[in-house]
Amino acid sequence: MSPSFHLLSVERLKPISRVLKPGGRFLSVTFAQPHFRKRLYARHDYCWSVRTRSYGDGFQYFLYVLTKGEELSPEDAALERRLLEEAQDPPNEVRTQEADTEAFLDCIDL
Repeated sequence: MSPSFHLLSVERLKPISRVLKPGGRFLSVTFAQPHFRKRLYARHDYCWSVRTRSYGDGFQYFLYVLTKGEELSPEDAALERRLLEEAQDPPNEVRTQEADTEAFLDCIDL
């Protein structure tokens, strides 16, 4: 998931969370699998629980039910903690090739 998509998604979810009344539900139907979508939905800041159902054979789609005023499951809370830790401690940069510093085009005779 690109950082820009993540930011856009978070900006869209904040107002949804803000206008839901306690016990209110937001339903999301998508082809996005839980290991992608729960990264966006499972956040204490939204004050909602996340339940997932899948439908279809072979080509599944998913229903996410976000209920305002309910706690995250222990698994979703652990996912949020892990994602926050990863964001604070980015992975080390891995270099596989040195940058080219030679000017090859300058060596071409026409």
